Amino acid sequence: MFEQDDKYELLTDEWEVLAAFGLKSYQQDEPLAIDSRQLLDDALCLETLQKIMPELGAPNIKVTASLVIKRMAFLTLAPVLYAMSSFDKGLDGSLENSVFEYPLDNRIWQSKMPLKDTSVSVWNSSNKESRDTWRDGILTKVFAGHLTLLVEHFYRLTKVSRRVLWENVAVRVFSIYEQRILASVSEEKRETAEADYAYLLDKSTTELFGLNENPLTMFYRDKQLTALSENPVRVRRTCCFYYQATEPPVYCGSCPLPLKKANSSLKK
Repeated sequence: MFEQDDKYELLTDEWEVLAAFGLKSYQQDEPLAIDSRQLLDDALCLETLQKIMPELGAPNIKVTASLVIKRMAFLTLAPVLYAMSSFDKGLDGSLENSVFEYPLDNRIWQSKMPLKDTSVSVWNSSNKESRDTWRDGILTKVFAGHLTLLVEHFYRLTKVSRRVLWENVAVRVFSIYEQRILASVSEEKRETAEADYAYLLDKSTTELFGLNENPLTMFYRDKQLTALSENPVRVRRTCCFYYQATEPPVYCGSCPLPLKKANSSLKK
């Protein structure tokens, strides 16, 4: 069993794993950081994006918003999902508990994920239903209480497509589970981790996003070999605009744009 109000600290070895994904305790007066709640303020959000834009090499605020959500999604989700599925421990990934850092060096993110409260809830029961309830609480905070709010806010302020923003989040969920959690989880935790991943991809899983439909499901596709890949990849449905912030243009490995060009050349 677990108690919602019970708080525990991460073990030292757990901290080391999650710190590699960017988790850290918040220290006041961090340079180049903003309380994540303040990003829901129009003026402060635009001011922050405009500060980041030249450091990213982005040509406009729309591209900046897309690339910022990609970074935020990884920093927010990696520690929360890994702790939940690998350690059965629940971090509070809500907007209210988070701080967004945005230092860059030569267009490379140097940011981490400061949380004001890094204590965790712990699930240690064999009761599946109690874990489902516990899991919903964790996921609702990090999605409906954080990423969904920012996706909607960035869409309204910058007009970048919701589909682009949500696919940016979705590809982070896919890579966190497939390349990190399932690649390293202990055998005794594998079934649980796989169930957590399947739950996030289930069409009927909607409430934790605060939406009428699951925004991740439509982007989950079978991996395939393409004209540009040596190994199977899950080709994106949308472009995140990363190439517009690189000179010369660099495309993500799963970007649909160069693949369309390659397929067009093959047809000629």
